[in-house]
This record gives sequence, C-alpha cells and structure tokens, in this order.
Amino acid sequence: MLSHALKLKSISLAALLSATAMQSAWAWEAEAVAERYKMMLEQQGIEAGWSSVSKDGDSVVLESFTLGVAGFDTRADLGTFVLQDVSESDIGYEIGRVELDTFQHAKDGIELTLAGLTIDGLVLPGENAGNLYGGMMQYRRFALDSVKVGMGGPEPVFTLDGLTANTSVKESEGLLTFSGGADRFWLDLAKLTNSAEASKAIKEFGYEQLSGRADMEGSWSPEDGRLIVSRYDATFDNAGTLGIKADVSGYTPDFIKALQEMQKKVNNAPQEQQQAQSLAMLGLMQQLNLHGASVRFSDASLTQKVLAYVAAQQGIQPADVANQAKAIVPLMAGQYLGPELTQSLSAALAAYMDNPKSLEIRLAPAEPMPFAVLMGAAMGSPEALAKQLGLTVVANE
Repeated sequence: MLSHALKLKSISLAALLSATAMQSAWAWEAEAVAERYKMMLEQQGIEAGWSSVSKDGDSVVLESFTLGVAGFDTRADLGTFVLQDVSESDIGYEIGRVELDTFQHAKDGIELTLAGLTIDGLVLPGENAGNLYGGMMQYRRFALDSVKVGMGGPEPVFTLDGLTANTSVKESEGLLTFSGGADRFWLDLAKLTNSAEASKAIKEFGYEQLSGRADMEGSWSPEDGRLIVSRYDATFDNAGTLGIKADVSGYTPDFIKALQEMQKKVNNAPQEQQQAQSLAMLGLMQQLNLHGASVRFSDASLTQKVLAYVAAQQGIQPADVANQAKAIVPLMAGQYLGPELTQSLSAALAAYMDNPKSLEIRLAPAEPMPFAVLMGAAMGSPEALAKQLGLTVVANE
C-alpha cells in the first residue's frame, strides 16, 4: 500500500511539474505577440492588419491577415496566417517558422504570384531587449521558391527562383553575418519595351530575354555600424557579371531607426514638403563613413556585342569604335580626374578594349571618409576628391 501510494504521489508530482512547465512555456499572450509583430513590420515600412487573433497550442493564428506598403492604399489579403512555434525569452519573442504556400495579387494589369515563402527563426526583440540585433526584427533564414510577374498575357514577363537569405550571429565578435542570392532570374525585355528602336536594339544584341543569378554576402556590427558587403554579384547569361563591394561605418541601429522615421515623414508629407523632407534624409546620410568600395564588370561577350552594334550604326568596324572609346573617355574624364589619374584610366581602358576580361573601379581612402566630406569635396574639387578616395581603375585583374 505504501509503495502504491508513493507511486501515485510520484505520478501526481510529475503531472504537476509537466503542467507547470507547459504553462511557463505558453506564458506569452497571442495578442501581445501579434502586436509586437505588427510593430516590427511597421519599422520596415509594412503595415499589417487582421480581423482576429487567437492561440493554437504554441502558434498564433491571425485571421484575414493583410499586408501593405506604407503610403499606399492597396492591401494584400493573405487569409489565415500562422506564426508557428512561438516562444518567449529575455530578449523577446521567437517565431520558429512563418510560411505561405501561395499568394496571388492582381491590380492595374499587373499580376503577382509568390510560392513557397518560409521564414525560420524570426526574432521579435522586446522594447528594452538591448540585444545584438539593435532592437530590430531578425531571422535565421528566409526562402522563397518562386516569384512570377505577369502583364495580362498567359506567360509571365519576370520570374525569380530560389531566393534565399541566411543570417548567423557571432556573439563573441558582436557580429551578424549574412549571405543569400537567387538561383535564377528571367526577364522578358521584348514584352517590356514599347519603343520600336529599343526593341530593334534588344533583338540585335540578342537580349530579348535576360536571365542569370545573383549572390551576396557580408557582415554587420551593430555597435559601430560597420557594414561590409563583401560580395554582391549579378551574373547575366551571355553578357557578364556586375560585382559590387562596399565597406561603410555609422550604419548603427540608431541610424536605421532615424532613417525609418524620416522615411515615414517623407511618405506622409504633402507633395510640396517632400523635397524638404528628402533633403533632411540626405543630411542624415552624413553620419556614414566610407572605408572602401569597388564596382567590377567581368565580361562574357557583352562588350563585343556593344562594339559590333555601335559599329553597325556608324558604318565602321568594331575595332574603330574601340579606338574611339580609348580616345574620347580619357579626354572627357581629364577635366575631373587630373593628368595622373587620367593616364591610369587611359591605360586600363586600352587594356580592356584590346582584350575584354574585366574592368574595375576601386575606392580605397587612406582614412575613413565621412559622407559630408565626400559631398563637399565633390562640389569643390573633383580631382582632389578622386585622390582622397584613392580612386584607381584596373583592367583584366
């Protein structure tokens, strides 16, 4: 009997502990999670709404969920929207997954279709969290299987497949790293061009349909706002790859919040006041500092096609067009760059025109340059600015 009683007490204690743990895990309120999600979306310039909100186990269910861009009247109705695997910690709420199988929207002859949207590890930091994300919404992985845009016809004019974005936090370094890209994009330029002359040029270039992929990666330190885009490549099939790199500081959470607030003011301001608000936003950008940047084009036949097209228009040979470019571009740039940089540009351009592989413009200032100094120097002395920026042009490297 004593043994049996002890077993019953053990079972009762286990049930009590289990229930207590369950209540602790579900301590959050569905309405509070939904309102926090709405607030975080608003910071991104997105307005959300719903008819009702309820809790279903560890999920939050939003009925008649709508999304829209701030400043625009159009709202997309997503129907029932579920925030899955919700939990709460000392930094705020974490949503295990948000997913949307398909979404379609049509307006003014434009049809948009999204498929396979998932967001994993979505963090909604509390108002006083003070965490690494700087109080901003953050996710571990974003994925979208496909995007299609149509213009009234049976076939789309734009498609995008395999769009992804991944982030990870290195807490010891106070660093957030990110990577992502698109497996493939496709654009029907022929259907988007209304000009007969432009249509003819596109056809002669052989780019009636443009396709390719995109890749990016980088890091961000919220403490000092150091944002490094180490790779941002857009590769166009049978044309080439445009690559951009950038390194700036001052992109802090406070700067981002101020920029978001300024954007709201611009969107809500009357037409006659928008220019003034835009100038104020430009002033805000002066808080940033440039550490370095580059723009690189790696050719995959585009250059020869352009030379051939221009040559056909002028009735000359492609080599003659290349020689014209070698002479004209340095002549035009000379008044801004000075003799030393112009000579360097001329040498790089000549090397590229003779053997088109890659052409790159690099900025490498000896010290980080505030954007305010950049703008002032650009209006005062472009030649001095180019030297301060450490401007160089290199070919085929």
